[in-house]
Formats: sequence, structure tokens, C-alpha cells
Amino acid sequence: MGPLRYLPPTLRGKVTLAIVVALLYYIMATPTFILGGSNSTTAQRERLSIQRPEDDLGRNGTLEDSKRILLVSAMFPLRKSKHSTAEYDRWLRHYLGEITTDIYLFTTPAMEARIRAFRGENLTLTIDTTYSSPLEIPPLKGKETQYKKMHAKDRESSIHSIELYAVWNAKPFFLDAAVRSLERQGSKYDFAFWNDAGSFREEHRYRQWPSPAKVQEVWDEGSRLTGTSHEDLVFFPMWSAPHGFNAQWTENMGPIDAEFSEGSFFGGQPNAIDWWARTFYAYHDHYLSYEFFVGKDQTLINALFLLYPERFITVWYNDPHTPARLAEGDGSLLGQCSNEWFYYQFWLSNTKTKEAMRDLWIYNATKWRIWGWWRPKDTRRCADTRMVTIKDVLRRTFGDNWKPPLRRVEIPERVDAE
Repeated sequence: MGPLRYLPPTLRGKVTLAIVVALLYYIMATPTFILGGSNSTTAQRERLSIQRPEDDLGRNGTLEDSKRILLVSAMFPLRKSKHSTAEYDRWLRHYLGEITTDIYLFTTPAMEARIRAFRGENLTLTIDTTYSSPLEIPPLKGKETQYKKMHAKDRESSIHSIELYAVWNAKPFFLDAAVRSLERQGSKYDFAFWNDAGSFREEHRYRQWPSPAKVQEVWDEGSRLTGTSHEDLVFFPMWSAPHGFNAQWTENMGPIDAEFSEGSFFGGQPNAIDWWARTFYAYHDHYLSYEFFVGKDQTLINALFLLYPERFITVWYNDPHTPARLAEGDGSLLGQCSNEWFYYQFWLSNTKTKEAMRDLWIYNATKWRIWGWWRPKDTRRCADTRMVTIKDVLRRTFGDNWKPPLRRVEIPERVDAE
């Protein structure tokens, strides 16, 4: 068979044809919707409209009380960081510029003006510059030499610094300190949550987040399933179950190095926050005194999950037994949910916002890309899943007869204070 008769003979003509074909593909592949059920040509050409909820509405359709929830974060300069200043600036805009929930943020005096500039107009932001470094907070003060010694044991020492260890390990103190500081000023919140300042990494539709109605629903269900009172429950997202050999783990074996917990977001009511800070630093100091590696807060969180499972509730994106996955019949994941590490953001929002996020993720997954357009894309709308308890996860993993290890470390009545 001879050469194709209808291809342009010149290179310029072939390039032009390729561009035209690509544009036609883009037009055909771009999601469309029909306004008001119209079949008109104009309506069919409308681009997909991404819902932008200006307010986060509760289940009854009315604006939820934003004063019920406080978000706490911190931002300190690091000598070693996996991310650039430009990346952090973009993430801070997504967080401080768009989330309307009250925010309390710890940083240095030198960074205050830069961070304040990211906050959206008429939105509450309390900036605390008490500490120029997380190594100055009372639970970590004077431990710099021990942290330097510990750094030599870190399998990721090339990308970690003692300042980063301090940022991770300061989170319980910062959360508790923010709640106490605002209470002294007459501002009380029903719930407070630590939220990593760089956790909103992509375009989103979250505004009044997390949804107070959803949080209350989670705590009601958590208390029912665990038998623990609302004020004693702590929420952490989780990534995967621990390995089965951890069924034999005991308190004196030290922190558990596994991708079990997610430390990006956690919290609860003020009493639970106080308990968490006191317990975290009691075990931090206990293990540090025996020269265990405690530079990564996740490993210590994992250990406390096993020691106090009745205290913790969670959402588990990768839960193999969640009804949403079992309904697929093949163990499929939950659909197009973008970055699954941050699934808890979607899960803790209300129905209206979830729909807006589903629209956004489907649009981003199906829009034209110069590279990778030929790859199959998951276009199933992100599914909601259930809340689970850490106790249930551990018994599913270790067996129904598993019991928490004995606890011998004494928990003080208060966190060290100046």
C-alpha cells in the first residue's frame, strides 16, 4: 500500500494537522454539562461548572457555627526541607486564604508579616511568636544535645534535621497551648485540631472546614463504638494497619516504625487534647532516656495507638473492609479522590462541599494534558467511607483475643510549663 494520499506533503502542514487533531481531541474530551436540561448548541458547549461553595453549609442547609472549631498550625524555617519556599507559599494560600475556620498559628517574629499576608480578608488568625524555634517549647527545651545524638540513628538523616524533629514533636504542645491561650482570653472552642500548615496542596473547595456537623457526627459514633466519652476521644487519620508481628509488641520495645498513623491532622475536645499532650511527652521523654529514636512523631503515635486503643477514632482510606469498597465487588479503592493521604479533608467536610470536590477531581482527571493523555483515568466519583476505631483495626489485624500491652509509664498531671 502506497503512502497516505491525504497527508500534507510539507513538515509545516503535518505539524498544523497534528495541532488541529489535538484541539479536536481536547474539545471532545472536555467535560460538558447542559444548563437547565437544555439541548441547545450553546448549552452543550458550556464547560464543566465547578461548584464553589462560599459558605460551608450544614445538613440542615444553614450556616454552621464557625466558633465551635479551632485549627492550630505552625511555620518555622528549616535548614533542611524537602520543599521549596515557593511550594510552601502556594500551600499557605490554599490554607490561610481560603479556609474560614478560626486559625491559631505559631511562627517566628521574622515570618509573621509574610504569613499574615496570606490570610483571607475578614478571617480570624491568631499569630503566636512566643518561640523562635520549636526547640524552645517547654517539653523540648534543653534536649538539643540528645536530638543531635539521635540524628545519627535516623535512616533518613540526609533529609531530616533536629529542627524538623522538633517541629513534629511540638505539635501536641502547640495544640494544647493554643487552646489554653484562647481560653484565658475568653474564647472557648468545642473542638480543636492540629493541621499541618502545608496540608492543602492543591486547589480545593473547602471553606468552613472541618464541618462542625460532621465532627459532631463522628464523635457521637466514636463514643458509641468505643464506649469512651466524647471528651476523651482523639481523632487521627490512618494510612495502613501495622504488621501482624506487632501483636507481640510491648511498651518497653519503643516506638513503632510503620506507616500506621498520619500526624498531619489530629485533635478532639479540650480534655482529650490535654491528655494527649501529657501522654505524648511522658512517652517521648521515657523513650528518649533509653536512647530510642523519637525524632519522627508518627512512630510514637503508633505506639500510643497500641497502648491506648480505646481512646482513638480514625478514618482509613485503605480499609479493605469498608462497605464502599466491598460494594465494588473487587476490592477497588474509593474512586477519584486525588491525594489519598489527605482523604480526611474530604471526609470531614459536609455534603455540599464533598460534591464540589468530586466535581473538581473529575474535571482535573479528565481535562486534556499534553503528557499522559493516553493513560486510563479513574472517573468514579470519590466515595464516602465509615469511621472506624483503632481498637477494631488492631483486633482485625492481630486477632479478636488481642489485648493492649501493660502500661507502666506514669502520665503527669500537666505538661511542663514556663
